[in-house]
Amino acid sequence: MQSRFLFASIALATMACAVSCGPRTNANADAGADANPFAPPPMACRAGTGWTADRPAFSRNTADWGLSAVRGTRFATADVDNDGYADLVVHSGATNVRTNSEATPPVIHTRLLMNRPRAGGGRQFVDATRDSGFLAARDGTSGRNTTITGFADVDNDGDVDAVTQVYLNAAATAPEDPGDRGVVLLNNGSGQFALAGESAIAPPQADGFVSQASGLAFVDQNRDGNIDAFVSYFYDPNSGIEVGQQPTLFRGAGNGLFEDVTDSVGMALGTTMADFAMARHRRPLYGASACDVNGDGQLDLIGMAYGRQWNELFVSKPDGTFAEVGLASGVGGDDNREFQQDQSYLCWCVASPGRCPPETPAPRYQCPVRGWRQGYNDQPWRLNGNTFTIACGDVDNDGDIDLYTAEIAHPDTGPASDRSQLLRNVSPPNAAPEMVRFERVARAASGLVPGSSASNDEGGISAVMFDFDRDGRLDIWYGASDYPSQYGWMFHQKPDGTFEQVSRPAGIYHACPVGIALADFDLDGDQDLVVGSSTARDCARTWTMGNEVHLYENVASEANWTSIRLVGRGGGAANRSAIGARIRVTAGGVTQTRELSGSFGHFGLGQELVAHFGLGATCAIDRVEVRWPDSANTVETFDNVRANYRVEIRQGEGQLRYETGAR
Repeated sequence: MQSRFLFASIALATMACAVSCGPRTNANADAGADANPFAPPPMACRAGTGWTADRPAFSRNTADWGLSAVRGTRFATADVDNDGYADLVVHSGATNVRTNSEATPPVIHTRLLMNRPRAGGGRQFVDATRDSGFLAARDGTSGRNTTITGFADVDNDGDVDAVTQVYLNAAATAPEDPGDRGVVLLNNGSGQFALAGESAIAPPQADGFVSQASGLAFVDQNRDGNIDAFVSYFYDPNSGIEVGQQPTLFRGAGNGLFEDVTDSVGMALGTTMADFAMARHRRPLYGASACDVNGDGQLDLIGMAYGRQWNELFVSKPDGTFAEVGLASGVGGDDNREFQQDQSYLCWCVASPGRCPPETPAPRYQCPVRGWRQGYNDQPWRLNGNTFTIACGDVDNDGDIDLYTAEIAHPDTGPASDRSQLLRNVSPPNAAPEMVRFERVARAASGLVPGSSASNDEGGISAVMFDFDRDGRLDIWYGASDYPSQYGWMFHQKPDGTFEQVSRPAGIYHACPVGIALADFDLDGDQDLVVGSSTARDCARTWTMGNEVHLYENVASEANWTSIRLVGRGGGAANRSAIGARIRVTAGGVTQTRELSGSFGHFGLGQELVAHFGLGATCAIDRVEVRWPDSANTVETFDNVRANYRVEIRQGEGQLRYETGAR
């Protein structure tokens, strides 16, 4: 395979970086045979013009990419064969069922799609599920049941491996459990996978644990250079309806094997009512994310709670343990506890004469609504949100990581049910866990108001921050589903820091979106979106052909950009995937901050392990700073950087590798 990179042996204080697009050739080929192979590539300034609402920012090119017949709701994405292009895993969302490609008609619940050249130009996805070994099962068969996939280099050999988990439906009416559990799949570098050995994260088949995994995020918690994994779970089928399964941290050994270290790192939660009152209890979680909320170089863990319970925020401490500060930090939920406007409570008052204040109004809804348990539904731990995803990003370019929550809320529950909202990080630098604080930004003031109004359901399931128009400010995609009038809402950040909803003019007004995958699939310097479609409840009226998968190619602007791929050294230094690295790019008087994290949110939303930066009209980068996720928080800096090329930076190498090719 032709090398995609041009080596530049420059001092770490100087860096000429950039990414190109399309067919890759030597960036200096046009300069002749005597061209210095270590010289920076040619200047590649773009027009710098941004996106305006009089033209689309996205083009739905599903058929061109070979996705017209693909059905699915949840995705993972990574470059699994090391050709530079992001590939795609598609999950149907079905539980307790295996893929059977030999059936008539075929029963397909998981696909591995490789990003390949298309005849006549462009790219397309090609199904490689069977040949790749991606669905191999421990019993020697194929078609393994899996519902979540995350990609990271767990054995530090230079390619991404896969960790898969399962959500088992424990209902009596559910299909019989086929026995599959989570597995680790080791990649040989060309997209061929083999099962790693059994370990805590990958137990024996039919091990007896009813896994209801709902999220997967990668970290290197002890910064030993090996990937660890944080897995969230939903309800505990063996406990009461308010109790969740224990979220678990699995420590990687660097060879595909993992051990459960949850208790030893201080993450164990209780199940007593005293635990509930003190926010120390196990909550049913619907997703997991990881980001460094206090800037100390260690990723912190976020669990998204369902059932109106507090979200979890585990902040790393210097001794390698965690403190759970979801409630105190403001991440757990907002401060509104006005259950007296809940229509179910008002119905209970009607049915319980003398138990409520005399001024209690009559319910506006026909009773009963949802049912009410006095002494339970009125408790603070039951008056928060139904959080499906929390996305991380430095939305205001102030150098710390902010959050955006995607919530499901219903009008009958009143104002105590949290709505989707931006949480601005107001923590002091390197804050101790007890000092981590987030300020909830009023939705009307921020402009982050989804299309649904206060009189309608709000179906927030997915969210991601990315700069779709490359103007240097993060925008927010928010996917709402399963109820009437639910769409994907694209919020464009304006120069004053507020947002405008631009889904229709941007060309990405997608009904009932569920999972997403975010990557530069065509290597043209901007990020594209793959979106899955729900057929639950009212959404089935829209997607009558099933859970359609659509690819929205980004065509937003001619602004400048750079994207950066990091490679850690592993073996006691940074992990090879560089998960947990913080990258700062300074250009045009603005410093932007990104973190590498991979899978996040509800059932593992997919994003590639590449950092993307929009530069607007600026075509030269003053400085790139990389803080590696090793025990020393090693920092490398590179100055005087050119835009519009993808660059690879390998820890401690002292040189840059530029991706070459025609733009």
